[in-house]
Amino acid sequence: MQVLSQEKVLGLIGRIYDAAADEGLWPLFLEDFADSVGGEGTAIVYHDMSTLRGAVGISVRNDPECEQQYLRHFGAFDALREVWLKRFRLPCPEGVVASEELVDWQHCRRTEYINDFIWRYDIVHQVCCPIVVNAKWASIFTCMRSHKNGPFDFDTVSLVRLLFPHLQRAMQFHRRFSELGGRHRASLDALDLLATGVILLDAKGCVLEMNRAAEGILGQNDGLVGDADGLAASTVHETRELRSRIAGAALTARGIGVSAGGCLPIARPSGKRPFAVVVTPVSIHAFAPDARQPAAMVFVSDPELKAHAPVEILEQLYQLTAAEARLAGLLMQGETLVRAAERLGVSHNTARTHLQRVYQKTNTSHQGELIRVLISCLAISPPPSPQNT
Repeated sequence: MQVLSQEKVLGLIGRIYDAAADEGLWPLFLEDFADSVGGEGTAIVYHDMSTLRGAVGISVRNDPECEQQYLRHFGAFDALREVWLKRFRLPCPEGVVASEELVDWQHCRRTEYINDFIWRYDIVHQVCCPIVVNAKWASIFTCMRSHKNGPFDFDTVSLVRLLFPHLQRAMQFHRRFSELGGRHRASLDALDLLATGVILLDAKGCVLEMNRAAEGILGQNDGLVGDADGLAASTVHETRELRSRIAGAALTARGIGVSAGGCLPIARPSGKRPFAVVVTPVSIHAFAPDARQPAAMVFVSDPELKAHAPVEILEQLYQLTAAEARLAGLLMQGETLVRAAERLGVSHNTARTHLQRVYQKTNTSHQGELIRVLISCLAISPPPSPQNT
């Protein structure tokens, strides 16, 4: 390997930290590294330390069949991992080694791993670098060459040792970012199960995120909309009042205000009941000062939205029959018993019999109590699609 210039090394380090913030950029670093050392395939591999199963996280220039075989079978008894862990208890620059220093493929006992994996896919020469190793998982950086192109030299090992602390920090950052990203996605998925609209706004009142219910409410274009300046009502007065409360809540979130936000109705040109809007501050202490972090949260309830409970959920929660569950669902939507019977195509007496059984199974005694129990237990369920409201 030709000794790299300082500019090239700094470029590789820059690629590492770019990838730490955006996992989609890891292949660019791996490609650059492979080009710099004459590598034919480069990858970051993850290992579950309890099962010793390997997973290829990011990979370039590797045979897809080789990767699949590693995932399905050979990763469980990776000889390089086993030998490395015996020699080095913790990841360290000195632990960056060429495969020849760990295993002599030519003269060691021929195992399934060596015969059917190493030689079959001609990945004899490797330089490997365990980046993070703990009781639960390990991440390993590796670059490979075929037998005909010869082993990696000491300059390659020295380069990886130089990159080691940056790879280690980047992998830790990446792992943390991935965990936070997963929590963020899970939070948004949870919000999508609410029938109440939830809208996150920044300090300027601009919309950052909203759940599915909020999208449905704003999509009606009936008194509450979102534009480039934030949320707006159908009248100037209500828009001014709404944005004033949002601005006050945002100041409180930044620690320079005392407004709690508050509640207000938003009239609807259609003549339907007004939307009920609640504005509240959001803590911003977990965010960087210049980030577009949420500063205010707006909850929007549509009183015209009929309570929606999938029949299968009612059946599972209360062991209702399909007929009983359909009746309970119609009652939750505000139908009278007579009207529910008509919609179900049954007699009034049959509907009354179903209702008495629903009372027994839900431990309620009258219709008002039944509706309260059903709605409270089904507060989190997917809101209905607009055509069903």
